[in-house]
Amino acid sequence: MNLSDYPRIAVIGCSGSGKSTLARQIAEKTGHPVIHLDYEFWQPGWVLMPREEFLAKQQEWVQGERWIIDGFYGGSLELRYAAADLVIYLHLSRWLCLWRVLRRHGRRRPDLRPDVIEGSLFTKDALQFFWSILRKRRQHLRRISTLREKYPGVEFVRLHSRKAVRGLIK
Repeated sequence: MNLSDYPRIAVIGCSGSGKSTLARQIAEKTGHPVIHLDYEFWQPGWVLMPREEFLAKQQEWVQGERWIIDGFYGGSLELRYAAADLVIYLHLSRWLCLWRVLRRHGRRRPDLRPDVIEGSLFTKDALQFFWSILRKRRQHLRRISTLREKYPGVEFVRLHSRKAVRGLIK
């Protein structure tokens, strides 16, 4: 698959699936600009951007000629899905995703990850967040299935393993 053939790419999956890493790798190959939704939505100190402002920004971004947007954000997923030429769903093991999130937070280094939000360390809601990684899989699959039916012209790729992700980037 030649990723340069797709001007608008959405990278989705649960936390820890590797969305930001994959988005950066695709950007290196294609030259497309990357938008990390976590970086935009979460302000320093884990302050949420107002929902309407977040939706308005996304409306603006999806009008662009070329982009890679990484993030799931179910409340606005359809907006990105409908505008994308290609949707890449990282459907890796939930245990791998949980491990990656725990490891990432244990050794957080904002200088190594440009999509990391300053001050984004564990909060009192961390256990709830970790639990959501384990239980949201079915919700994600239902939502994606509905969008695939509604927008059959959007190319869709589901990657189940790290090997499949590496194969996409080659």
